[in-house]
Amino acid sequence: MKTHYPPGPKGLPLLGSVLDLRKDKLEFLTSIAKTYGDFVHFRVGPRHAYLLSRPECVHEILVEQPKKMPKERIHQMIVAPFFGNGVVTSNGEVHDRQRKMAQPAFQPRRLDGYCRVFVEQALQGINGWRSGGEYEIDTEMLRVTIQNVCLTLFNADASDIVPRAAAAMTNILGLLGTEYDISFPIPMWVPIEHNRRKREAIQELDAIVMKFAEDWRNSGQDRGDLLSMLMLAHGHGRGVTHDELRDYLIAMFSAGHETTAYSLVWAWIMLAQNPEVEAALWEELDRVLGGRPPTADDLPQLAYTHMIIKETLRLYPTGWMLFPRETTEDLVFGGYPIAKGSIIYVSPYVIHRDERYFPEPERFNPERFRGGAEKHLPRGAYIPFGLGPRVCMGQHFATMEAVLTLATVAQRYRVMLLEKGPLLASGKIALRPPPGVKVKVVARQTAAAVAA
Repeated sequence: MKTHYPPGPKGLPLLGSVLDLRKDKLEFLTSIAKTYGDFVHFRVGPRHAYLLSRPECVHEILVEQPKKMPKERIHQMIVAPFFGNGVVTSNGEVHDRQRKMAQPAFQPRRLDGYCRVFVEQALQGINGWRSGGEYEIDTEMLRVTIQNVCLTLFNADASDIVPRAAAAMTNILGLLGTEYDISFPIPMWVPIEHNRRKREAIQELDAIVMKFAEDWRNSGQDRGDLLSMLMLAHGHGRGVTHDELRDYLIAMFSAGHETTAYSLVWAWIMLAQNPEVEAALWEELDRVLGGRPPTADDLPQLAYTHMIIKETLRLYPTGWMLFPRETTEDLVFGGYPIAKGSIIYVSPYVIHRDERYFPEPERFNPERFRGGAEKHLPRGAYIPFGLGPRVCMGQHFATMEAVLTLATVAQRYRVMLLEKGPLLASGKIALRPPPGVKVKVVARQTAAAVAA
């Protein structure tokens, strides 16, 4: 193909922009989009890479031609020691089969039943809180979301594994994030501290999820949950091998709690920094709920609570950068030729800060989603859970969980930040706030309490 590249940073000889990516991938991608626009060319070592933020191109990549741009092989090799060849990393027919196997666990008729668990666990999570008490809000939210995913998808009580699981997830994502930054997989056989820690974290999480499988096998009871579907398919030889079972469980366990927990942490941070939004939330909760716990039937009336979650996911999307794609043939996007073997980056974090679609993009403003306004945006402009055939199958699960948890807790407590200064996101694999965000919780009077 004739060489004709869109604008972008020149980078260093041989290395390209590898050092910039390694230093701060979040800052690098954000800055080049601001500097060069919504179609940027750069190099990762000898390979050509593109950051595409133009909604129509994003839609073409994720919806219209996904098979021509599967998940990039180097990044697959990086996460393979943890995720294996499960639904997170697989491509083509393998991915389609794995997704079809897990999809029934997220059908609407099941989601309504999950709502009761979400509310019960939120209440249980704050049962030990005292007014005026100080807590690390990430730890508190992880405790709730780990229980949620285990009770709903695996029918397992996980109250005793929260510290172990949270520590192991932090370690593995940080270690894999380091390899992401340099776009190079460190082979597991290399005898270095990095790999020792990676192996320990993987073994810890493997032990947790395979204990769920062992407990199910001992009971043999079909409870209709995701674990039962997987175990029955595995035991009856219906296409789920032992390795695939492990990969399914790891993917659902890790994605099922990690992303929602940190979305909630960001929501609490935003509410604490925007008292007018916090006041509007309380007004809705008191008016709709009147002091009682929320239920699935209340979800349509909790419109502003939904808007808060949508705006949180705009600023801090669940997947701040989608899994990089690799072109399998020569293509043309936006008038530019893209050669076979190029890397394509799509970052919801970057796209969601485009002032053409989101005026005052850095401002936390739930009103921009009033009345489902996101439906009128260009396709590809708001993609907190991705888009197309690889869109997150748990997006409705996560949204309902976040809305009901936020409503349950905010109805009873005001969450106040004790941290001084800005709280900056860390853009490794997950978009995390700084660890151990300290808050002070103060009990508030609900409408029912005031009436009494």
